[in-house]
This record gives sequence, structure tokens and C-alpha cells, in this order.
Amino acid sequence: MCGAELFTGNTALVTASVFEGKASLGQLAKNWFFSYLGNFAGSLLMVYLVVSTGLLATAAGPLNVAAFSRGILCNWLVSAAVYMANAASSAPGKAVAVWFPISAFVALGLEHSVANMFMVPLGIALGAKVSFATFLTANLLPVTLGNIVGGVVCIAMVYAICYGKMGQSL
Repeated sequence: MCGAELFTGNTALVTASVFEGKASLGQLAKNWFFSYLGNFAGSLLMVYLVVSTGLLATAAGPLNVAAFSRGILCNWLVSAAVYMANAASSAPGKAVAVWFPISAFVALGLEHSVANMFMVPLGIALGAKVSFATFLTANLLPVTLGNIVGGVVCIAMVYAICYGKMGQSL
């Protein structure tokens, strides 16, 4: 629903466009090249981000880096949900569009700055052994910065390059 390019799907869809005379072989080659390159770069970025979250690690890593990475991945999913909900025209379509990305970020243990604004202070109020200052510096700040990167870089900038004015000069 977001219009992202998946190389494997493009082998069928863009090829069908060539067969129907709606795209040239040159356009097919360009699409395959850039979608393959983008998918590979995106996969490597995802590996880096997943590893840096510490969610799969056997040893603890720096908390700020993990919070930042969890914030990026979280808002990548949340922003994708927003884009997909905007693409849907009905209330049920919008609900389905947001359900899976939001469920994924919760299930994966990713970090959402606004959710953390409630959950962590609630935990502190109920006796969690963390100070409010530590919450602000070791969680809320890096998560917020990660959420910004996830929305700006991973969604807005990528779509602007692929489909907007930023990409017209490429």
C-alpha cells in the first residue's frame, strides 16, 4: 500500500508492463537495478539496526545506542502505518493498515517516545528502580531522536527520493 519497490515482485510486475508495451526494456533494467540495490542496502541497514537494538544480543550493549535504534525501527513501522492508513479509503481499511505495523513494534519490544512518556513514569511512580533523570537521558532522548530518524529518513526521505521532487534530479 505504500508503493515501496520489492525486487522480487518487480520481476513479475514490471516485466508484465514490458509485455504490455507500457515500459521499455531499458526501464525494466533500471527498475530491477535500483530496486535490487535498494533492497540490498535496506537489508544491510536493517541488519545493523536490529543488531544495535540489543534485542537479539547475548551480551548487553550501550543503552543509549539500543534505545536510539529501537526508536528508529519503531517509528519506521509507525510511519509506514500512517502512510498505509492514508492510502486506505475506508475506516476498516485504515484499521487493518495500522494493525500489523503497530502490533509488530509492540511485539518486537521497540521504543515509541510518546508511549514511553506514559509507561516509564508510571513504572517509576509504582516503584521501578530508575530515576526520572535517567529516564530522560537514557531512554526518552535517544528514543525521540530515533523516532525522528525513523520517520524522516526511513520513510519521508526515501519516499521523496523515490516518488517526489528529491528523486527527480537523480
